[in-house]
Amino acid sequence: MKINGVELEDLDIFEADTVEKYEGALEKVVNGAKETESLKSSVAIREQCNLVFDCFNTLFGEGTDKKIFGNKVNLLTCLKAFEELVEYTGEQKKELEKFTSKYSPNRAARRKKK
Repeated sequence: MKINGVELEDLDIFEADTVEKYEGALEKVVNGAKETESLKSSVAIREQCNLVFDCFNTLFGEGTDKKIFGNKVNLLTCLKAFEELVEYTGEQKKELEKFTSKYSPNRAARRKKK
């Protein structure tokens, strides 16, 4: 997978330990961002970027933030990278839904009516 133009190992969201780590990392980013709403802009940007940095380090190993972002602390770059991560996992989930829908009870019932 590519994030901000940097090639990272694929994230297997169908593996229980990985998805547990992913869910925890996402939750930290979302909840942490809410806590920065009342801070000065410069402080909020640093805090939100650090949340995203920690997310990538949690999922792909220490130092991943430096590979993806270098030494910049740019909120837009961080949010775009985070969005790429979420979109990547969303595509994997769609693939699973497409596969499992073949075997859903509703589909079986519809086929029976034919």
